[in-house]
Amino acid sequence: MSVAVMSSKYKVGLIFGKFYPLHRGHVYLIEKAVSEVDELHIFLGCEALRDKQLFNKSRLPKQPQVSDRFSWLKTTFKDRHNIHIHILDEAGIDFYPNGWQDWSCRVKQLLAEHKITPDVIFTSEPQDAKNHEHYFGCSVSIVDADRHFMNISATQIRENPYKNWSFIARAAKPFFVKKVAIIGKNRFYDLPIQLANIYNTQYVSNGYINYIEREISIHHNKRYLNNSDYIKIAMLHVERLAKAVETANKLVFTSIDFETLARYYNQIFEKESDVLNALKNSYHFDLVIHEKDLKQKCSQLEYFETVSKKVEALLI
Repeated sequence: MSVAVMSSKYKVGLIFGKFYPLHRGHVYLIEKAVSEVDELHIFLGCEALRDKQLFNKSRLPKQPQVSDRFSWLKTTFKDRHNIHIHILDEAGIDFYPNGWQDWSCRVKQLLAEHKITPDVIFTSEPQDAKNHEHYFGCSVSIVDADRHFMNISATQIRENPYKNWSFIARAAKPFFVKKVAIIGKNRFYDLPIQLANIYNTQYVSNGYINYIEREISIHHNKRYLNNSDYIKIAMLHVERLAKAVETANKLVFTSIDFETLARYYNQIFEKESDVLNALKNSYHFDLVIHEKDLKQKCSQLEYFETVSKKVEALLI
């Protein structure tokens, strides 16, 4: 017995957006739209000056590039065979809400290149419906205009990404994770572990730190670690940090940074490592705290409170 298959309401749908950054409201719009069409085409709009202005007005820790925004979409919808993502270069077009004529011509060029004939445009912005209908001659479907289902906007996230953390799309979250290295000995060494527990996030341990410290205290004895061991330690740490960032909650904590590792190497081998120096210069930590740089002879509680305040300031 054959089973009847319901056809989609529309054949081809379009969605336009900056996805700056991609959030759950975008994901809801896209998933609801794709349930009504056979094929859905997403157009990621980008314009260098406008994108820079958005960043300058924001409290984002760094500026998302077009490649980041494209990657978030591709990763989020990687298993959806009928969702297609395109980059729409909006350079030279007046900023929204102006420039509809020039913008629609640019879109139509891209549609023609990809042989796309739309039946419907999906949007959460009802004020755009008339222009979409006028310039593209197809239906417009308004989705969650009042944000009843997903009460968030990209503007809100740009203004305070950490307050709105739960709304950032999962694929975009690693971009915003801040990395903290808290470096010291004895009980100070426990601080990054404590803070990772408090923030319900990842702590990246360095299983070689005790060996490194032993090398420094016994300069004449180099039998524990050789030159190549330090490179392996560094690359393993990069790998562990990258993995931790994927599932971190706003922050990642660790007990060593690459500047410290390079300094250990210099002290022991009395020369510099090109690899460690490259990592020191290129790998960014948002906060590095050394025990030696804080007030000496503090209690454990004083250390804890001082470091906690520095960490909390990262999320304001």
